[in-house]
Amino acid sequence: MAAQVVLVDGVATFELLAPAEAQDVLLRVTAGGNSAQGVVSFVPDVRDMLAVGLLEGIINLRDKKPGLISPTRNGDGFEQEIRRWERSFNGGKASGAGRAAFFLKGKIKGDALLTAAYDSDKETRARLLRDIRPEEFYPVYGDSSIRGFDARSAERVYLRIDRDRSYLLYGDFQTGDAVSSHSGTLGEGAPRARSLGTYNRTVTGFNWHPESERVRGNVFAFRDSLRQVVEELPSQGSGPYGLRNNAVLEGSERVEVIARDRNQPSRILSVRPLLRFADYTFEPFSGRVLLTQFLPAFDAELNPVSLRITYEVDQGSEQAWVYGGDAQMTLLSWLEVGGSFVKDENPFAGFEMGSVNASVKMGAHTHLVGEWAQATSEINTNPVNQTFGNLAGRSGNVTGDAWRLEFDHAGEVFDARLYAGRSDPEFNNPSSPLYGGRAEYSANLGWQASERVRLYAEGLRSEDRNPQGGHRTAAGAGARLQASERLSFDLGLRSLNETVGATSSFAGASPFSDRNGGLGSVATGAAGGALGFGQQPLDPLTGLPIISNGLAGNSASNLPIGTRLSSDTVHLGAAWRLTEKLGLSGQVETSVNGEDRDRFALGSDYRLRERQRLYARYEQETGLSSPLGITTTGRKANTFVFGTEQTYLRDTSVYGEYRLRDAISGRDIQAASGVRTGWDIAEGVRISTGAEHVNVISGNTGDATAVFFGIDYSANPLWRGSTRVELRRSGDVAGTAADERFDTALWQMTVARKLDRDWTLLGRNYLLLTDYAARGDVLQNRFQVGLAYRENDRNRVNALLRYEYKLESDESGLALGGIPPLPGDSPLGNDLRVRAHIVSAHSDWHPSRPWWLTGRIAGKWQHDRFVTPGLTTVDSNFRGLLLSGRAVYDITEHWDVGVLGSVFTGDEGARQYAYGAEIGRLLRQNLWLSVGYNWSGFDGDSDLNGYEYTQQGAFLRIRFKFDENLFASDPYATAE
Repeated sequence: MAAQVVLVDGVATFELLAPAEAQDVLLRVTAGGNSAQGVVSFVPDVRDMLAVGLLEGIINLRDKKPGLISPTRNGDGFEQEIRRWERSFNGGKASGAGRAAFFLKGKIKGDALLTAAYDSDKETRARLLRDIRPEEFYPVYGDSSIRGFDARSAERVYLRIDRDRSYLLYGDFQTGDAVSSHSGTLGEGAPRARSLGTYNRTVTGFNWHPESERVRGNVFAFRDSLRQVVEELPSQGSGPYGLRNNAVLEGSERVEVIARDRNQPSRILSVRPLLRFADYTFEPFSGRVLLTQFLPAFDAELNPVSLRITYEVDQGSEQAWVYGGDAQMTLLSWLEVGGSFVKDENPFAGFEMGSVNASVKMGAHTHLVGEWAQATSEINTNPVNQTFGNLAGRSGNVTGDAWRLEFDHAGEVFDARLYAGRSDPEFNNPSSPLYGGRAEYSANLGWQASERVRLYAEGLRSEDRNPQGGHRTAAGAGARLQASERLSFDLGLRSLNETVGATSSFAGASPFSDRNGGLGSVATGAAGGALGFGQQPLDPLTGLPIISNGLAGNSASNLPIGTRLSSDTVHLGAAWRLTEKLGLSGQVETSVNGEDRDRFALGSDYRLRERQRLYARYEQETGLSSPLGITTTGRKANTFVFGTEQTYLRDTSVYGEYRLRDAISGRDIQAASGVRTGWDIAEGVRISTGAEHVNVISGNTGDATAVFFGIDYSANPLWRGSTRVELRRSGDVAGTAADERFDTALWQMTVARKLDRDWTLLGRNYLLLTDYAARGDVLQNRFQVGLAYRENDRNRVNALLRYEYKLESDESGLALGGIPPLPGDSPLGNDLRVRAHIVSAHSDWHPSRPWWLTGRIAGKWQHDRFVTPGLTTVDSNFRGLLLSGRAVYDITEHWDVGVLGSVFTGDEGARQYAYGAEIGRLLRQNLWLSVGYNWSGFDGDSDLNGYEYTQQGAFLRIRFKFDENLFASDPYATAE
């Protein structure tokens, strides 16, 4: 996050809000051109014990004919049915069930913090790292409460014990650097200590994190049937981004923005993790990843940018153990060593990896890091462990090594950055920033010769160590002259040599490369989603799911393998700062030896505020793939990028906590908004805009153009509104028979309004249109409006209302397995069309102390049309309306009585009724016994019933609620 404070006599004071868990936080303070930073170590808040929980049991007696076995069904009483501890008896005519749930958090043994949770009826393996989903239930609740999960676990139990910076955990966690914020302790300027040996998984299991002043580490173990998949997707703006696999376990995804070196794209320059519901959400139809900000194809320096998504897929086999650990130890004030080990005993995709590293602090701004890693993996022996890219032709167990050395010195007169990394083709760690089968060497040196002259030298060597691999060598030197305070020049020479290989990672990721646009509908299965929509395809011979993993290589060139290219060039650049905020720059480069190769570049920067700028870049290349790379003579490429850049702390999220007064929390408004970055043009008015054009020089992609515009309004404390429009065009892929062109339009709109002290409204719309040149179009639209009534003065009446309209029209033929689209005048119409209207309202009224009245009305109208592969239409219609009400009267402090009535109207006038009664007795504090009977019941629609239950039968239920007072010697001494 970022905050601005006022300096008084050079002094400012601000408060830090501690994170929920113990961790290191990088804090940077900037004033004018000066900045200072440091690490703040937070320890857990050791609070007094908080305990909440319940014990519940129920016995159901049914009016069923003799001999029929009818198990307990969801919705048997007035409350949610117990499912976990359940037994039938009396020939199936009766059943009993029990439930226990509790949450504990507080200090134990003086300075340790215990967090524990258990729910016997919890749905397991539904999702990892649980959080509140804004799409669930009602769009708006009319209050500004902040909701979240403290004990996240995909299992029924969660346990965590913290002491200072160490903890022991059973629950959901992420391995790798997410466990501990920093993998090195020798300074923030030091290169990362562990890189090649990083192992990133999102799982449920045991994790022990010991940490002291000199040692920090992690030991983890879990047993599961999950298979990790890593996908790196070229930019498609805000998306949505479809995945290769359909049955993705929700919550296991780790979404990161990757920037790669334009000259050595196999090297990753930066990784920026994104936060769920703040930086990305899930597209409402198929659960694909949808970013809340535009993702450019290139950054401000024209380095290629992509989206990397790591997630888990259940392979449906027996569970296997995965265990490992890592540690970093400071031996001396200037020396740190570390290592890691992991073993995955997956019977279909075994994996084992070990690594060691050492870091040397040679000065305040001088660091040297070395690392070695070895990985053994089983590949391409069954449908689960299929691997693309350079290992596609290999099968069985492969073992490969990798090493790297990094030196970094940042001085006032001299600076140097040296890198050397080498990996075997068999090194197969998808979490490593260095590909398998690569050798990368680079050097960047700078020397401030005088106040006005700075000399520099650069060199690189990139090798593809796979069969028929190519290589690249480049070297250059130059000088920068500060002619005046506002004008500077740059003059230099470069020598480039390249040998064409079979595949290449030299060409950066280009947007919109998916020929289907990555935009298939939920019915087509053309793009998997992180909500687990769709079924994973199975191999008919083994019965195992076919899981796609790995990154595919690009075609290196249209020249024969082994062709040698060389060129010597000279370049001249100039930079002119027109004002304190606006600067212009340009550069020309042309060959002086070898065949003609030219480059022309223009740039502009405008500083909006201290840590934010607008930038524009245009570059045209002939025979060049980058400043240090060459390609076929005569090939041209054009790149144009316009956008905004914030230079806040890396790996953090600028998180808006704006709230609609007494109505919506900052987090909910952020998730609903869709505008995340931009600049303020007026008080409470923020816009975001950008554009880019990419003319692809190589690879199986087409040209791409994208523009976007967003505006966010919050000037009025009772209003919040935002809208965003993105238009994207992807061109045809050269050399293919098919026409891959497609255009997409994405529009999002959100309006939140505090109507008065009691009423709150929120409306939003999502529209995505994909226009294919060679097939039919795909249209998706979702409109929601929510209305909340909260009686602030007396709090006797509360009401929630929701209306939703869904439309999905797919004429692409993808739903028919690739059958071409039907003629526009065909009587069959679209191959997929879904329309649905859903409305629901829920209210409760507390007219006096003994009376509690609740009511619900819900309706659903849906029409679906499908075309089967036999080109016949299938129409499906559904109409339903549910009315229900419930009244509870407290006869005395110890007795209450309640009645329930519901009517459900379905298609063709069919009606079903449910009604019953219940009487309850308070046996002692928080211990309640209830007896009830539903004389009539029916099976309702899950979209309409909500938490009203309509099954027929008698029941006996006992409930007990408890808190931390239960553990006191006199638990009710202070109870009122």
